[in-house]
Amino acid sequence: MIVSAARLLARWYSIPLLLAIWQAAAASGLVVSRLLPSPLEVGAVLLTELGNGQLAYHAAVTVSRALAGFALAAVIGIPFAAAMARSAVWRNLFEPIFLLGYPVPKIALYPVFTYVFGLGAAPKIAFTFLECLYPVVVTCFLGFRAIQTRLIWTAQNFGAGRALILRRVILPAALPSVFAALRIALPVAIVVVVLTEMIGDSIGLGYYVTIWSTRFSFSHVYAAIVTIGLCGLALDQGLLLLRRRVVYWQREAV
Repeated sequence: MIVSAARLLARWYSIPLLLAIWQAAAASGLVVSRLLPSPLEVGAVLLTELGNGQLAYHAAVTVSRALAGFALAAVIGIPFAAAMARSAVWRNLFEPIFLLGYPVPKIALYPVFTYVFGLGAAPKIAFTFLECLYPVVVTCFLGFRAIQTRLIWTAQNFGAGRALILRRVILPAALPSVFAALRIALPVAIVVVVLTEMIGDSIGLGYYVTIWSTRFSFSHVYAAIVTIGLCGLALDQGLLLLRRRVVYWQREAV
């Protein structure tokens, strides 16, 4: 019990340290209290808004949108990256597009998405899919390309067919890179949904942040920010748990 507590403290000590610095800054009077409420004030608002269901409702909307776009990017992007890695035709056709388009700020295209998909959840999910597709495809592509050719040759020498090689050699070897890509894309999905909700919506954590900012109630804003962080942490830990079960031979590395 004591060892587990020590390990937990060694890993997460930065959080109470950050809260202590935050509390000291708020209590010092050097920062306007309206702009930087204390952690206790934010915590009280957080508990109240969770208790009345407001934050939980908006968080559920944001997370569902983020997961929808993220899942679409994973389902389409992983096989697409595998095809690029194993086919010179696909690689020569699409690799320049992804390499050139990766650094482009795609938020400039969001008005186009609203024209095409209308208002509501559809443009946000589609835009999240686009933003997540790039890290998924690029990272998975590099992972599939990094598979040692001798592993495939060895399987072929033992008489394995293409389907068996794909299932027993290529996919297991690429799984660490696949999960690395998913772990990169997952927080991107949350950030994109929150940003698009701030641009224009009537629900979601982005809307919650915007509406309380206009009322200069920054304790509510920080409560929403904490909620976004907790949602991201929970999703990331869930993805890590899945990785430990699937990529079990690299459990210690995680």
